[in-house]
Amino acid sequence: MINQYDYYCPKCDEMLSENSKVIFDVRRENNVRIKMFLDPKPGSYKVECEPDTSFKLNEQVDFYCPHCKENLESSKYSKFVEIVLKVTDNVLFDVFFSRIYGDHKTYVGIEDFEEEYGQKIANH
Repeated sequence: MINQYDYYCPKCDEMLSENSKVIFDVRRENNVRIKMFLDPKPGSYKVECEPDTSFKLNEQVDFYCPHCKENLESSKYSKFVEIVLKVTDNVLFDVFFSRIYGDHKTYVGIEDFEEEYGQKIANH
């Protein structure tokens, strides 16, 4: 069982976790940019934003690393964000979560192993 969730940018390897939250720069469909703070536990969908923001159901948002400013859209699944969960320096998991507001899907995997939270990714 993982007790601490430390997430990293797959582009620059900087830590995204801080004060028990995962921090992103987000761009909404209307091009408004905000800071988003997510609960680090897979399967939890608590969201805080600065400034406070209301999203439309099914709104697609773009997630960016707050350090290198690179887009974190998965190259494998375009409707998902891809980040890295480091348990130790040698134990890394790819984490995918939906970029669609209200679509509660999160996947944690390592090579052939995948732990699923929500529904299975299909044809994304």
